[in-house]
Amino acid sequence: MKLSTSTLVPATGVSSKTCIIVGNPFWRYPIAVSPPAAATRPLLEGIRAFEHRPYRIISHVAEDGRVFNASFFDSAQSMREFVDWYAKNALEPGSPYHSSLADAAAPGTPLPTAESLLFGRAEQVLHDTRFGEYQLGMAVRYSVARFRSAEMAAEAKEIACTSAFERRIARQMHDTGLSYFGRLVMATDELTWLTASRYGSLSDAHAATAVIQQTAVPGEMERWFSRYDSIYGTASRLFDTDSFD
Repeated sequence: MKLSTSTLVPATGVSSKTCIIVGNPFWRYPIAVSPPAAATRPLLEGIRAFEHRPYRIISHVAEDGRVFNASFFDSAQSMREFVDWYAKNALEPGSPYHSSLADAAAPGTPLPTAESLLFGRAEQVLHDTRFGEYQLGMAVRYSVARFRSAEMAAEAKEIACTSAFERRIARQMHDTGLSYFGRLVMATDELTWLTASRYGSLSDAHAATAVIQQTAVPGEMERWFSRYDSIYGTASRLFDTDSFD
């Protein structure tokens, strides 16, 4: 997909206090837009009025056409408060904004529950090498990595959260002709990371997965992680919750 000239996110990295939640793909259209669809306007108005709302929501189109969101918060408390508020006010049948979600659900896709809504969440920035302006049409691979032990997590941080490791990734991306714009590495807890890596296209994002596995010392990925799951999407919309029509 051709990149838009509309800038989404400034070139500077996120704050060290930034927290993020990434949803699973449930929606047939982006919910977080301005102006919103008539059916989802009450939900967006409720989000904007909530004290602990995310400051930014980026919509992504997954490979099957369904939409998922990445939401950014100023603090871990705000993130937790919002997840609780959303579960009570939008996810529960009969709650104030449940009908908004029912309209937005993709065909054949059950509405999310508090347990199924999120692909991942993170509360601590470990490493941020993203560069350039974030544009509509960029592909993002979000990955949740679960470590085999605290010792493996500490070792991975010492190796993978360094400029030297990033240079190895960037060099191999360049040598294989892939458009790569850096990655954000965050911790969910002692044994879990959430990463967001930016690419020029979905095909580049998929090809880069193999490149990254080759970049690590052979066997490191398998030795560090007991599980490694990824979700791919193309950034399609951005919603700043302070600006709403």
